[in-house]
Amino acid sequence: MKVVHITPTYFDDSSLIGGGERYATELAFWMSRVVDTTLVSFSSERRSYSKDNLKVELYPVKRLIHGNPVNPLSFRYLRSIFDADVVHIHHVHTLVSDLACIVASLLGKRAFVTDYGGGGSLTLNKRLPVFEGYQNAIAYSRFGLDFLPPELKRKAVLIKGGIDSERFCPNGNKKREKKILYVGRLLPHKGIDYLIEGFRLLDRSDYTLRIVGRVYNAEYYEYLKRLSFGLNIEFIHDADDERLIHEYRTARVTVLPSVHTSYNGNHTRVPELMGFTLLESQACGTPVICTDAGAMSEFVEPNETGFVVASNSGERIAEALKKVIAGSLINTDDQGLFRRWVETLSWPKVVNAHLRTYTSAQ
Repeated sequence: MKVVHITPTYFDDSSLIGGGERYATELAFWMSRVVDTTLVSFSSERRSYSKDNLKVELYPVKRLIHGNPVNPLSFRYLRSIFDADVVHIHHVHTLVSDLACIVASLLGKRAFVTDYGGGGSLTLNKRLPVFEGYQNAIAYSRFGLDFLPPELKRKAVLIKGGIDSERFCPNGNKKREKKILYVGRLLPHKGIDYLIEGFRLLDRSDYTLRIVGRVYNAEYYEYLKRLSFGLNIEFIHDADDERLIHEYRTARVTVLPSVHTSYNGNHTRVPELMGFTLLESQACGTPVICTDAGAMSEFVEPNETGFVVASNSGERIAEALKKVIAGSLINTDDQGLFRRWVETLSWPKVVNAHLRTYTSAQ
């Protein structure tokens, strides 16, 4: 079986690499351990390289439709479909996705799609029955499945998860620090301002709030720094993988406080389709706190591996932090509990479920 994953994300140094982009690349990488797999995407120049077993093909893009980095204008990538048995397209509403589905259908290839919300303003599926060409839509959360267009929702398959439980794992030798952790991009819909408010209300000078992530919005970052004045808060922007895993393993709790409506009134329809941070932290044996925004609540075992609280509320975050610090979670120190929960969502299981879906559509 030859599988080609096509993702319209524009691959260059200025890309906003979030969960959706990571999901497509991680899925393709882990799938390449089992079957012949190629990841197709776009950049400013033509590039071909391999990452272990995964073949990566980047096609040049000279124009982004209406300047949208997830809607590049390209046709050369379509040649990658000719030798494929299965074409898995990432994002529903882009011209790249529509063209790939149409060509795959004309060539008799099995086509599947996973959506991440958003998309481009110029597509073909609004005027043509493009969705008929997909065998299935594959969602990785119930929340994401519910947002699919009706034509795709009727033939949707739910395959939850995606976590590298080999790399993200506990280390019994690491001592827990009095540290509250955030990991993720610094963007308004991540709700970090509410976490800072919750940390202020916690009023524990012996604890540190460590915010790990790249700055994608300078204005929001300056706002966060103003909110942090007088508090024991650290910002880390250059953590490598080794540092990140260390932070997870030594934190008391990891918080993902994403919101639908950010501090400036902007609304995000799909703030989190899963929340990699939650799975990474739990895989390292560290409990989590998340809000009820998006799909995050689907990836926490309430009162066992963490707490789910109302979004846009520093008070609710503070209450949950107090519970974690007080040891209110069941079996907080039971590393096996966290591993058993996360293992059901590991990449090998996710890949096998995808391959079963591909073959059942023959």
